[in-house]
Amino acid sequence: MMALFGFLLYAGVVLVCIVFIVVPLSVALAAAGIGTGTAAALCGVAFVLAGGSGVGVLTPTGVRHGLPGRVATEFVRRDRAWPQYFAAQAGLDARLAAVRVLRWTRRMWKDATDWLIANNAGGFWWPIVLVPTVVVVAATSLGLGLGLAAGLLAIAVVTLVAWLVGVPVVYLLRTVDAGWRTVFSARASCINCFEVAAVPAYRCRGPHGAQETADGDDLHRDLRPGRLGVLWRRCSCGWRLPTMVLRAAFSRRLVACCPSCGTEYFPRAGVVRDVRAPVFGAASAGKTQFIMSAMVGLHRAAERAGITLKVPDEGHRRTYSVFEDLTARGAPAPKTDTTAPVAVTVRVEQGVNSTLLHLFDAAGETLTDPEQNATLSYLDNAETLTFVLDPFSVERVQHEYRAASEDVFTEASAALYDPEASYNATAQRLQGYGVRTAGRRLAFVVTKADLLRRLPLRMPAPDSAAVRGWLCEQGLENLVVAAERDFKETRYFLVSGRDTGPDGPVAVLRWILKRGWGNIG
Repeated sequence: MMALFGFLLYAGVVLVCIVFIVVPLSVALAAAGIGTGTAAALCGVAFVLAGGSGVGVLTPTGVRHGLPGRVATEFVRRDRAWPQYFAAQAGLDARLAAVRVLRWTRRMWKDATDWLIANNAGGFWWPIVLVPTVVVVAATSLGLGLGLAAGLLAIAVVTLVAWLVGVPVVYLLRTVDAGWRTVFSARASCINCFEVAAVPAYRCRGPHGAQETADGDDLHRDLRPGRLGVLWRRCSCGWRLPTMVLRAAFSRRLVACCPSCGTEYFPRAGVVRDVRAPVFGAASAGKTQFIMSAMVGLHRAAERAGITLKVPDEGHRRTYSVFEDLTARGAPAPKTDTTAPVAVTVRVEQGVNSTLLHLFDAAGETLTDPEQNATLSYLDNAETLTFVLDPFSVERVQHEYRAASEDVFTEASAALYDPEASYNATAQRLQGYGVRTAGRRLAFVVTKADLLRRLPLRMPAPDSAAVRGWLCEQGLENLVVAAERDFKETRYFLVSGRDTGPDGPVAVLRWILKRGWGNIG
């Protein structure tokens, strides 16, 4: 009887404690727990976002394998730079924040459980020990979940907004870049390996170590807006670099380079029109003399027209000085080395209508040798090619006039190969390498006109149709037909290789430059 009375008394006390102490206390503790847990979770998220954890950060070293998205084949690999925050780091931070909060929750439940077990769940006083403890832990866990959800939702919303705004901006800026290159035929061509790039690589001038430079980690192959930055990107060295080719071309922190061989480009390569004009023909046809007079004549014509014309580097300035000196003395052009083609470059400037003009000259022996001309890839990327024909190498001219004008032929030093054979060697090389010549233009130049006039023959008028007709009269109709069949447009010229005036080789350059430069000469 006494045991029953004691049990009922204990049950009554427990009930009173639960109703008047535990329930009000639990409500207060639950509210405090939810608030504390929410605040703790938000603080944890903020701590991660502020970078206070020091872990889980996607660095330039890890960006090549840890940043989602495909890298185009021509750019080889991801550039070594800090990624744009919303490209990947926002997701990593969200994951790290979730892991941190879940770890806090597990630790809290474990510590509470261990304490309750160690203290026999409060023993006699379990109503005011066990229940409030469980309520506090559960409420705090709920608060942590709510805070984490709110933090992750905020990250998700901001990231979504950033992507919704950023992706159109990225493609708009890329379109502006690509549109500029299309409208102005802006490219970057290398005079070392002859590769042509729509998007140059850019070498950062920042504080990179010797090993980074050796590994190419200072080279940014794709500076277009994207995952590494929209308007700016931060290089691994810490320097802030502009995106877009249009902006990078004018940055003092960057040097434009060839993506294939690393050779430094000329200033503003990639944003100004790039005209590649290979000159081909037989050995001794007068190609180098043609180029020499064309360059000197172009400088003089530009001066008369008030157009700025610059030689972009010291090496080309020395070459031009030699050309100018030889022209002033009336001396012949030096023989072209057979080891490698010579590139002569000038920049014709007139605001946005600026042009980098590259004239390529390879020895005739190289051009006519199928094994050697396989390396002349500069031929493949030219919109206009120039074929130089020596009229003194034409069989009919030699047969009819050589005996009576031996001194003229001696002075002319006729080309060593048949004109048709020298043309076909290059045309077949182009077609063999898949170059669609039907989309290109050909300047067909008959040179040595000054010496030709000393022969007792009928000279053609200087217009294209008359020169074409004269070539057919000399038995070169097959060559003329082949040239017009192979190329979209063929224009015929008759020039003296020593003429630096407006009717000399510079007339050919005017036609090659075509758009916007009709006032030269």
